[in-house]
Amino acid sequence: MFDDREDSGSYHDMTIATLYRLDPDKLKAVRRAISGSTRCPQCDALNRADQPRCEKCGAKLYPEVPDNDEEKAASDP
Repeated sequence: MFDDREDSGSYHDMTIATLYRLDPDKLKAVRRAISGSTRCPQCDALNRADQPRCEKCGAKLYPEVPDNDEEKAASDP
C-alpha cells in the first residue's frame, strides 16, 4: 500500500502524532528508545539509540528535543 512512499514509517509517525496531538519529535524519540536502534540521517547506518553520533560517519543522529513547551519557546529566536 505504501510502496510508492520513500519513508512510510515517517508517514505513519506523522499520522499518529496528528491523530493523538503528539509532538512528532517526541514520538520519534520514544520509537528510538523502544527499538534500541536508529538510522543515521547522513549515511543510513544502523546505530544504537543511546549514541549521540553515528559510528560510521560521525554525524549527529538526532537533534536535542526539549522536555516541555517552555524550553522549546526559550530556544526559539
